[in-house]
Amino acid sequence: MKITKQRLKEIIKEELNKTVSMGVDIEDLPEPDEEEDPMGSRLSTPEEQLLSRIFARAVVDRYDSLEALAADLGVEMTDDMVRYIGSLKANPMYGSS
Repeated sequence: MKITKQRLKEIIKEELNKTVSMGVDIEDLPEPDEEEDPMGSRLSTPEEQLLSRIFARAVVDRYDSLEALAADLGVEMTDDMVRYIGSLKANPMYGSS
């Protein structure tokens, strides 16, 4: 999927505005540890990292259980995967259930 820098900025601004309008201070949101975020080292900019987390959260939210997600992806959930998904779901900046 190709996305322009301008569109990416707009998406991020929209997401941040949603977060602010929900009454959440960005300073209060937990930042995932680098070792906790498998995409952190693969994406070059903070904007790309944020967008990937928002997209990942949207996918995760489609499933009722981690088992169903693992089955559709054809993977076995590791402890690291479970922790990462937990951090995505716990952070309101990436979306809400």
